[in-house]
Amino acid sequence: MKASRYNMILDTDEGKKLAFNSMTCALAEINDDFLDVLGNIQDIKYDELKGERKELVDNMLHGNYIVKEEVDELKLIKYRHLKGKYNTDVLGLTIALTLNCNFACPYCYESPQPGFLTEEVEKGIIDLVTETAKRRKGVSITWYGGEPLLDKDIIFGLSEKLIKICEENQAEYGAFIVTNGYLIDDETIKKFKEAKITGAQVTIDGPPKIHNARRKLKGSDEETFGKILENVIKLKENNINVTIRVNIDKTNVEYIEELLDILQENNLQDLSISLGHVTAYTEACSSVSESCLDTEEYAKNDVKYQQILYDRGFDVEGYPYYPGIKANYCCADSSNAFVLDPEGYMYKCWNDVGNKKRAVGDIKKIKEAPEEKMVMNNINYMFWSPFEFKKCIECNLLPICMGGCPFNGANNGFEPDCEKWKYNLETVLQLTYNKKKDKPEAACCEEGCNC
Repeated sequence: MKASRYNMILDTDEGKKLAFNSMTCALAEINDDFLDVLGNIQDIKYDELKGERKELVDNMLHGNYIVKEEVDELKLIKYRHLKGKYNTDVLGLTIALTLNCNFACPYCYESPQPGFLTEEVEKGIIDLVTETAKRRKGVSITWYGGEPLLDKDIIFGLSEKLIKICEENQAEYGAFIVTNGYLIDDETIKKFKEAKITGAQVTIDGPPKIHNARRKLKGSDEETFGKILENVIKLKENNINVTIRVNIDKTNVEYIEELLDILQENNLQDLSISLGHVTAYTEACSSVSESCLDTEEYAKNDVKYQQILYDRGFDVEGYPYYPGIKANYCCADSSNAFVLDPEGYMYKCWNDVGNKKRAVGDIKKIKEAPEEKMVMNNINYMFWSPFEFKKCIECNLLPICMGGCPFNGANNGFEPDCEKWKYNLETVLQLTYNKKKDKPEAACCEEGCNC
């Protein structure tokens, strides 16, 4: 046996030692016996082990702190990466019904464009889902925009057709919506359930004075905070899983606790709170670049609010507050996921939607060979790999980072974009330990943990 190359050993504030393994995300409080096994693993004969020593070694094997001599961990990560990247069990479609929006948020990376999904595009979606449902396990839809609820009829009409196709072919169907939350009402929530939309992401960027200055209606000074909060409460009451996204930058990061006060007052501590990192990805949002936090600044604020959320009774279990194992990174480097714009152009990344130069296909011509430019756009994303870079191969955070965002990595020869864990993992592990040390029955990480 040998020690895993993906171990981290750190000291807690209380003088204890912790062991973290990024291959399994296992976290354990350890003692001298653990360190003795780790330091002398080459001399240990497993077949001769008995009692507590054998139990310790078995637990260390289970948590991947030690591995069998023949195991090549880097190859295992590559295999897991390729398996995730080319998995075809489920088709993932993010459908941007329109690039138009009723809001005018200054950091939006999209360029507003008129128009909605056409019948021709709708037919292309139906054809693709029909072929998919015949040979795959499921279809996952994310309704997106612009603001998707600007045309509810398309969402609910197309949903009915797609659900029927999946039911006829015994394929699972699931749906989610990303919305600013302003146009939700009781009838819409009823329709969500019929359309199997079980979850929604709604953005609230701070307390009213901050949110209303950032999340503004086009051509109106009407406040949006109160109506959105009311609609979030309605969604929760109707068992729609809500994630509140708070897009943070230098202009609002110090106001998050005021928002949490309001959420607590409305008994919303059980909702997932996601702190989004505002980044000037495209020309459309380049004007906000000076107010953006860099990754290190974002990481420090993210872990600061993780502690605050925990202290206030919010749900901060699991990812993104505790690292998770990545195979491929996201839909951008997955062979079976696409983002569609209203004209039917297909993309790999949400940041590309509406930029036809970045398209990888056209759903209206799905049965035809795509243009060479589209083929190469797709290949550039699919061939993006952290294994091309020495700093990734040698990094013990590779299994939880996988080279970071493919949009940054695959475009213009950019270097890998290190994840926030580079800057805050040790603090996150300390916080997790503090939360869990009095609850030994609770898991603090992914399946396979050895807590």
